[in-house]
Amino acid sequence: MKEESLLGHASELVRIIRKSAQPGDAIASEYFRSKKYIGAKDRRFISEWVFTTQRQLSLAEAYGKAHGIEDAVHACFRMLTEKESNTAVIPSVSEEGAGGEELGENNPVVICTQPWLLDETLKRWPDAAEVWRAMMEPAPLGLRVNLRRVSREKVMEALRAEDIPCEAGQHAPAAIVIHKRVNLTQHALFKGGFFEIQDEGSQMISLACKVRPGMSVLDACAGAGGKTLHLADIMKDQGVIVARDIEWNRLREIPIRAHTAGVQCIRVDLTQSSGSSSSTPDTRSQRGPKPRISYSPQTTNYKQQTTFDVVLVDAPCSGMGTVRRLPMVKWRMRPDQLQRHVRKQQK
Repeated sequence: MKEESLLGHASELVRIIRKSAQPGDAIASEYFRSKKYIGAKDRRFISEWVFTTQRQLSLAEAYGKAHGIEDAVHACFRMLTEKESNTAVIPSVSEEGAGGEELGENNPVVICTQPWLLDETLKRWPDAAEVWRAMMEPAPLGLRVNLRRVSREKVMEALRAEDIPCEAGQHAPAAIVIHKRVNLTQHALFKGGFFEIQDEGSQMISLACKVRPGMSVLDACAGAGGKTLHLADIMKDQGVIVARDIEWNRLREIPIRAHTAGVQCIRVDLTQSSGSSSSTPDTRSQRGPKPRISYSPQTTNYKQQTTFDVVLVDAPCSGMGTVRRLPMVKWRMRPDQLQRHVRKQQK
């Protein structure tokens, strides 16, 4: 497919994502499923420019305004292919009058965030501009090895044998970092429960809990169970972990993932809340057969348990930690939404 056609698809996909409240990666997956004639190589090109444009949206639009390019994807493509760096773009944008103002290197347009978000973060962290600048770059892929089953070195050897460059995480003993764009959800080691896809930063949270085998642990906002499974691995599947959440749509994934990982110590417990449902979830999955682990809230006796050795509360939040993977989060966020998250956490 010619470059212009590829950029056209990228532009269409960016427009769809900007109009939707759904995660950009899910929208992109559905888009490509509906256009099976787009090959793997072309999908990678389109995806790269879709997400690069979202990460650098304000700068791309300013550059486009300065150079008479209406479409953000085309502006971003020209900006990044004709310039050595984003800082080299600043004089060009300023000189040609985009917005009629000089754009310093810490201007929200240049570091690609909303002005109010930059102001709010600067109040709390003097180096917030550097954080926003870092968020303009794509996130590496993080893996967490199931150390009860296999060593990190063995997984890295297997990946490298398939020409997938990877390196050990710097802080978490089970972490592997991959800087190359690659889809591992169909990999045999993933399907077999030998590793999970999880950022090293998330792994550090479970490590900070300092759990030990035989403990009683509550994961109070378990979601889909990424940290729950890591806690189980650290505990060597010995003890009890109660995984609670108010949403079955996320909680129902835990029994499936636990079964795949060979974990038996997790007990799933639906926390009743307004709007929640106690109906039995659909446990169908591509990663394995229906698990034997108990998942129905009516069949667990752990609601009465009030004391635990460790309680982990990973409360629902704004999702800003996912900006490098889901860049539209920073453009969709509004002050009133942020306040709703605060109130939700307080509950």
